[in-house]
Amino acid sequence: MFRPAPVLAAAAAALFTLPLPAHALESGPKEPLPVFDLQRLKLDASALGSLVVGTGRTLAPGQLRVGLNYHYEHLPLHFQTRWEPGDGTGLVENKMTAHLTLGYGVLSWLDVGAELPFILTQGGKPTLRYAPPRTGGLATPWLSARAALLRQTKGAPLNVAVELTAGLPVGSSTAQAREAYAWQPRLQLGYVGDGFQVGGEAGVFLRKRHDLQSVSYDPADVVGNELRLGATVTSLGGDVTRGEVSVLAGVPLNGGRVGAELLIAIRRHALSSLDLYVMGGPGVGAGFDTPTFRFVAGLSWATSKVD
Repeated sequence: MFRPAPVLAAAAAALFTLPLPAHALESGPKEPLPVFDLQRLKLDASALGSLVVGTGRTLAPGQLRVGLNYHYEHLPLHFQTRWEPGDGTGLVENKMTAHLTLGYGVLSWLDVGAELPFILTQGGKPTLRYAPPRTGGLATPWLSARAALLRQTKGAPLNVAVELTAGLPVGSSTAQAREAYAWQPRLQLGYVGDGFQVGGEAGVFLRKRHDLQSVSYDPADVVGNELRLGATVTSLGGDVTRGEVSVLAGVPLNGGRVGAELLIAIRRHALSSLDLYVMGGPGVGAGFDTPTFRFVAGLSWATSKVD
């Protein structure tokens, strides 16, 4: 005789033993993420090389550059074990941020900069035991100082500079935009040729370590110190329009996954003191804080032409 109760019980037991994807575990109470700044991209306040990679050059004494930027990120926070750009669910799926940047030349070999990001909106789905961060709020402000060690304008074969960037611990913790401390010393190299320039930088990003594997069950889901690398090629041949290609990479030093981005930008000198630009490109890697795509559009005003 057919007995439905044992059959249904066995089917239910088999169902509950099946592995479920991370985004399917959305029922029940959720807890907030450990507090860290989700934003990986730092804009170069002087933009003498690319918009994101320094080339060892500094602004002229008394020169001021002010930039206003709109920044969109797709899937900047999602758990995965391999690179899957087609997977569209995560704790943060779409994020929009406004960035105000300021760069000022103090001496012929020294400039200073600041970046003030503000999250306009972000949204996502609960994942594992974590709830998505709340929408909007001030993100970590950044201050920087760059000193030129060697300059081509003084007869050196290369431009060489050191830069120190520090994050202020005043961002919104509920918007996932605050670090307890953040330091990034960098060495920058560059060469300006006939109608082009190339550059690269290497530095260490130092911040508080957070281990998320107790929830995600993956030992590579770690936020911590990283080796940050960047390289750029910039066109200088056009009087009105110039292009640039930049590559950024983060190599974890105490747990985590490698993440990298390719960013292509076009900058147009609308006026002698006004630049308009767009930049975008894909992210590559399985790090949970590497976006699958980002786009930046902005304008900058300077007291004199930057490039």
